[in-house]
Amino acid sequence: MRITGVMVQYYFTCKRELWFFSRGLQFDEENEDMLIGRLIHGESYERNWKEVTLGDVKLDVVIKGDGIEVVEIKKSSRLEEPARWQLKYYLYLLKKAGVDAKGVMTYPREKRREEVELRDEDILALEKALEDIERVISLETPPPAKKKPYCRRCAYRDFCWV
Repeated sequence: MRITGVMVQYYFTCKRELWFFSRGLQFDEENEDMLIGRLIHGESYERNWKEVTLGDVKLDVVIKGDGIEVVEIKKSSRLEEPARWQLKYYLYLLKKAGVDAKGVMTYPREKRREEVELRDEDILALEKALEDIERVISLETPPPAKKKPYCRRCAYRDFCWV
């Protein structure tokens, strides 16, 4: 199975969520956070953006200017660190393909943006995480549920806390 950016984000958020996602289990289509996220994504960067697919990975926005800028759009900064790793994964894949790019996290509702760099130590951490992602998704059963502050808003919550 090819590892997607969402899988990397889920790995850094919740390994159980990653396992469910890897099995093709549908998230709650009526989840308010998911609906709002899609709306924000659709309204952001409409004029000067291009969604790019790199294998099984879809980059939200790629802007060409003085260089290539990969922009990851998020509804909120609540899961900032996992989202940052998702963007670093995109930069990693581009680097492996011979493309140097800059990364930018945007939170349109918070009117905030942050530049994200891919450093050598990030590459090592990502490669280790990618190995562990493969381990997690190959498990026969999902990892045990662990209560986290964002569980109540998770699209997979019913798989853990019914």
